[in-house]
Amino acid sequence: MKGLRKYISPFSPDQSGAASVLFGYGGMLIIMDAGGCVGNVCGYDEPRWGGAKSAIFSAGLRDLDAILGRDELLIRKIRQALQDMDATFIGLIGTPVPATIATDYRALKRLLEKDTGIPVLPVETNGIELYDKGQEKAYQWLFREFLDESVTEKENRVGILGATPLDTTAVDSGAEFRRLVPGGVVYGMGDTLEDVRKTLSAERNLVVSPSGLKIARMLKREYGMPYETGYPVEAESRREFTERILPELGSHILIVHQQIFANEIRKWIRERKPDAKVTVAGWFRMDGTLKEEGDRHLDEESDLLKLVRDGAVDTVLGDPLLKRALPGWQGTYLDLPHYPVSGELHSVETSRDYWKKAGHRR
Repeated sequence: MKGLRKYISPFSPDQSGAASVLFGYGGMLIIMDAGGCVGNVCGYDEPRWGGAKSAIFSAGLRDLDAILGRDELLIRKIRQALQDMDATFIGLIGTPVPATIATDYRALKRLLEKDTGIPVLPVETNGIELYDKGQEKAYQWLFREFLDESVTEKENRVGILGATPLDTTAVDSGAEFRRLVPGGVVYGMGDTLEDVRKTLSAERNLVVSPSGLKIARMLKREYGMPYETGYPVEAESRREFTERILPELGSHILIVHQQIFANEIRKWIRERKPDAKVTVAGWFRMDGTLKEEGDRHLDEESDLLKLVRDGAVDTVLGDPLLKRALPGWQGTYLDLPHYPVSGELHSVETSRDYWKKAGHRR
């Protein structure tokens, strides 16, 4: 049955991905729901809520409000909330409710900007797609709204795209990237809207997850900014992790994670075990230019077991929760937590702690 889940939990949806990109910019985030989706975003899909603040509200759309499209009621609520805070922008983040009734986000943007005088970012998520799609949409609106085309002078800066706690190892990953990449500006993890405004002053961009690829390609196409993909990791953490997993690895290894992170680990394995067959797979975006022969996008839960059995995979690296989807498989399963898959069940406080936890036999 299409969409059937017997073993693994639902992954973080697109509205959570959009909220993660906009979390730290000082905006007012409005989840366009009746009240339930905000709890999901805050309680399960954003680890920064434990130690940081961000203004996030539910639109509180009741049945008739949604059906009749009472936009004025929403605008009035937002106007009242703005009396108690200074917001740099208003982010409208979609859920299944406005998607079902075909809410006109562009009209809301015009009305709200005229009424409040501050920028509005209408991120048309629908609550059905996965978190990386929401991140991609949020990045597009963020840079479309705040990038300053008049900035032409280059500085010693590297823009880091695709970094949120949903695609990195821990909440402190932004600080780690800044340590490891000289001049690194991590969009969405510790930067400001002024950094977004000065995007074109960077010498190049580094994309650490597929959700950052579309905006990186737009910046290259329209402004000539080069980009590359990769995932910076502290040398000691990389060494410890690689040495831990090497004795456990078989001849055909499957890595299940976000694509760029998984490609990085595949590179490490090949440096130490060049004869091994290493495949990357996942339910999230798999960019064709970054795929190798045999890499697979997974659609159904059962696709993982089929891939493992048909490909004679003897070692899997993936989130601990995914092992439940491999009943009867007798190979070696090594931990590689991914927050959108298991949330707080297998989360860690720091990137350093992540690499101490990763790679152990499940």
